[in-house]
Amino acid sequence: MAKSAWSSSSARLTRESFLPFASCWLCLEPAIDPVACSHGDIFCRECALNNILAQKKEIKRTEKAREREEKEVLEDLARKEVEAQERAVSDFELTQAGLSIKARPASNNDSSKNALVARENGTQDDASKSQKRKFSLDQDEIARIATEERTKLRKAIDEEKVRLPSV
Repeated sequence: MAKSAWSSSSARLTRESFLPFASCWLCLEPAIDPVACSHGDIFCRECALNNILAQKKEIKRTEKAREREEKEVLEDLARKEVEAQERAVSDFELTQAGLSIKARPASNNDSSKNALVARENGTQDDASKSQKRKFSLDQDEIARIATEERTKLRKAIDEEKVRLPSV
C-alpha cells in the first residue's frame, strides 16, 4: 500500500544532492561566519545581509511604483472632474443663451428630481397641501445632487469619446 503512494518514476540521488551540515542556504557553499534564523536555517553573514538589502531595495521599488500608479489614478480622476466641470459650465452657458442642449438619455434619478419638484410645489399629499411648506436644501442634499450631476456628465463625456472615432 505504501509503495502505491510513490510515483513510478525514480530519481537517483547523488553526493551533490545533499548539502553538508554547515552549508549556507543562499550560496550553497560552506557557511563563512555562520548565522542562523529562528527556524534553524544557516546562512553566511554576508549572504544574509546582501539578501536583506536586496529585499529592502525591492520593497522600495515596488512602493515607488505603487505611489506612481496612485498618483496617475488621482491625476486622471482630477482631469475627468475638470472635464465634467467645463461641460457643466458650457451646458449652462448654452441654456442661458437660449440654445438647446442635445437630449441625453434619462437616468434613474429622474424620480428623485420629480420628488424634489413635487416637494417644491407642495403637491405631495393632502396633509401637506393644507400647510405651507418652504423648500430648503441642506448641505448634504446639495453635495449629493452635485455628485450625481458630475457623474452624469462624466458618463456623457465617456460615451461621446466612445462614439467619436479617434484621430
